[in-house]
Amino acid sequence: MEKGYALVTGASQGLGRAIALELAARGYGILAVARTRVKLDEVVASCAALNGDRAMAFEADLTADGASASVADHIERSNLSLQVLVNNAGETVWGRFAEKPLTDHLRLMRLNNTVPVELTHRLLPTLRRSTSAYILNIGSMAGYSAMATMSTYSGSKSFVLRWSRALRMELKGTGVLVCCVCPGSVITGFTERAGMQAMDDLAKRFGSPPEPIARIAVNALFAGKAEVVPGKLDRFTAWLMGLLPQSLVERIASDIYLKRLPTSTTTRR
Repeated sequence: MEKGYALVTGASQGLGRAIALELAARGYGILAVARTRVKLDEVVASCAALNGDRAMAFEADLTADGASASVADHIERSNLSLQVLVNNAGETVWGRFAEKPLTDHLRLMRLNNTVPVELTHRLLPTLRRSTSAYILNIGSMAGYSAMATMSTYSGSKSFVLRWSRALRMELKGTGVLVCCVCPGSVITGFTERAGMQAMDDLAKRFGSPPEPIARIAVNALFAGKAEVVPGKLDRFTAWLMGLLPQSLVERIASDIYLKRLPTSTTTRR
């Protein structure tokens, strides 16, 4: 039986691209959503080569008014059998909260929180038409702890994690499974796009390429797991964070970033 389609946001690069390719290799059709057309077309071509030409692009800035509705309408008009929703698109703002423009913080919150909530709400009726359907939300280890210089980002990922947990409980018995993957550092050029080159040495030392993270995330999703932290070191770190006093964890994590803080910018994946 032919598998349905997977919608992947932020699919043009990094972890989103790797997840799209992983799902395509497993026979799922791909609807890749991103705002960069050239990279988007490349991902679609790569996915099509893996799944029998069942891949299409939808170019959109998801923070624009009506963008999520346009994606949902496209799926309905195309009569796609949607089986997987991957809420991957996101961005970060690095720097002291008061020194970054308010528009940056609000845009981050819209992309990291409002967009996945809106897409999920609009697409749940479509997902529930399938015998089995899946929602994969991309969180972060930053969601386990408050972190100075990344206050809005860590807060947004904390929301994603807790929203995912609650949504999973609400959807129990409906045939729709929810999984939240919380990776640590993923080597995708993210630090350069964020103006976080001061963190490059740590990212290279402790980070992981996106492909194994995508494989672990997709495996966890289809295994019915509620939550996964990919990588042995990151899993150990998350376990240790749960044992230590929260104030100590927050101070250690914040000090690492505060000591390396240069002028920063906003980036998206």
